[in-house]
Amino acid sequence: MTTVAQPIVVVTDWGEHAFGPLAVLIGFIALAGVLYWRMLARGDVFSLPALIALATLGLAAAWCAPVIFSSDVYAYAAYGELARLGLDPYVRVLHAGNDPLIANAAWQWSGSLPVCVYGPAFVALARSIVAATAPLGALAQLQALRLVASAAFLFCAPLAYAAFEGDRRARLRAAATLALNPVAIWCAAEGHNDALALAVVLAGIALVRKRLFPIGAAIVALSALIKPQGAAAAIALGASDRRARAGAAFGLAIVVVLWLPALAAIAKQVAPHGQYAPQASLQAVFAPLGAVPAIAVAAAVSIGLVVGGVRLLRGGRRDGWVFLGLAAWVLIPNPYPWYGIWLVALAAMAAHTKAWRVALLLSFSSVLRYLPDAIATPAPAGSVALGTLAALPLLGLLL
Repeated sequence: MTTVAQPIVVVTDWGEHAFGPLAVLIGFIALAGVLYWRMLARGDVFSLPALIALATLGLAAAWCAPVIFSSDVYAYAAYGELARLGLDPYVRVLHAGNDPLIANAAWQWSGSLPVCVYGPAFVALARSIVAATAPLGALAQLQALRLVASAAFLFCAPLAYAAFEGDRRARLRAAATLALNPVAIWCAAEGHNDALALAVVLAGIALVRKRLFPIGAAIVALSALIKPQGAAAAIALGASDRRARAGAAFGLAIVVVLWLPALAAIAKQVAPHGQYAPQASLQAVFAPLGAVPAIAVAAAVSIGLVVGGVRLLRGGRRDGWVFLGLAAWVLIPNPYPWYGIWLVALAAMAAHTKAWRVALLLSFSSVLRYLPDAIATPAPAGSVALGTLAALPLLGLLL
């Protein structure tokens, strides 16, 4: 386990040695999840300051962990460093050179740093962070990126309170659904940029709620310059409120212009090296039949969820948005835990509905995606079993 020599220890390919750290992580998340679920089921509501304080305590506990289970923060740092050096993070890096950030990140991916798939705004942010903390060394640069993600997650609580509809109690409950979700807390502490993109989306929606439709919708769209999911949020906003369409269209136009050079580079770099290897997902259950049948099953389920979601939305029910989020979820061959924050944010709109329960349960079962990376890629039968467990909450839609 030479990973222990890295500035931040990542549990990757540890074999049987990963069982201990995984058991601790899953145990703590399960315990926190029981408390979280009971709180939401009873309808307990805190004041906004108390909610932020509880989320802060959760993040502090997560930061105390001696290991993490994702190498993404290394990639973020490397992309920022490449940009700082005048190199293109959207081009595959085969030789790390002597730069410690790039070398550490490349080592995490067996010598070849993955191509950046994040927006230019996030690359610029990563560049500024690694440049500002460079005198403190690689560990400080990595921790600074984690700190920014954690701070963004905390901001999601008041932003959610401002963005969601309903009375004070309903908005506090929605904010609690997001800010106290144990998996979302853990992923923010790992440094994932989903919380940052979501915070921008929520800020834009909050402005829309203040009747600043063009500005708010444009900000929602511009969140795609951090992570592409923001574009879907802008499209959904424009589809649901015609007053926001002009702002959403303007923001998306800017996004397309700024993303085009990166998209061209990503297409050239990723397509030739892409491999279909689903794990801990609905597609993994059917993967032994082949890629085409597995994708076809997921697509059929997704279409059914879209039809159901649209029908609910036409009936004025907010859980229709959760159905659309679930439709996107089943199309992801590898739904990593940090993607779940988007599902949780959608679930917060429709408390105590069937889709709400399924989305929250999926956020917890997504933790199973850590197993193949932390231990080893399972045999086909093990992959099917893991995918079945991870996708099991979807059966709740049939009840």
